Amino acid sequence: MDSANLDQWIDTLRCYEDGESYTDEQVANLPYRNWGFTIYRTYYGPTSQQAWETLLSKITLGTQERTEEMTNSDSDDSEFQQLMSLFRLDARSDGGTLSGLDMDQLRGVYRDRVGGMPMNADYHDRYQLFLLADEEVLADPELEMVKCVEFNYDAAQHVPRNSRLGGAQRYFGWMKMKVETVPYLWNESGYRTLDSIAPQTIGGMHLAIWEGD
Repeated sequence: MDSANLDQWIDTLRCYEDGESYTDEQVANLPYRNWGFTIYRTYYGPTSQQAWETLLSKITLGTQERTEEMTNSDSDDSEFQQLMSLFRLDARSDGGTLSGLDMDQLRGVYRDRVGGMPMNADYHDRYQLFLLADEEVLADPELEMVKCVEFNYDAAQHVPRNSRLGGAQRYFGWMKMKVETVPYLWNESGYRTLDSIAPQTIGGMHLAIWEGD
């Protein structure tokens, strides 16, 4: 797992305009964007509310701990506190709208900005990902895993062109990830798309859980 430079990370969150040049004074006055992801809850069965709240807490705490490790920071460092103040876990829980939706339907929710603008919908395509807490996630007593879904997934681009050579589709637009790996996902998304981050499936099954490496 790669380390991250705290100053550089904060600088990437400045709202630069493409093609514009800035003086140091102008840079210092630029606003920052938040970093993080929207998470949709699609399961509302018995005890799922408590599981949902615990999951959100584990993601938030894990993000802080792993970000501290990645940046070799102390929690009381002012720059670290600035970075964490910009973190957002945009939690969407609305049984009337989201209950039972599959990933393709959630892509429509993300696209149509149902419930308000989701995280990163106006940012680079690589960051247009969202987290999913479905029945599989919330029914796990350990709550150690969450799903990550690519909004821009195009299945046709990932179907092998020559099946006679024994190739099989290995990526289906999403992955399972450890709840504490959100900061790793954010940093990896700076230069890689999810299809190159996600563990390959085996026989179409998502057996591996991404651990940030």
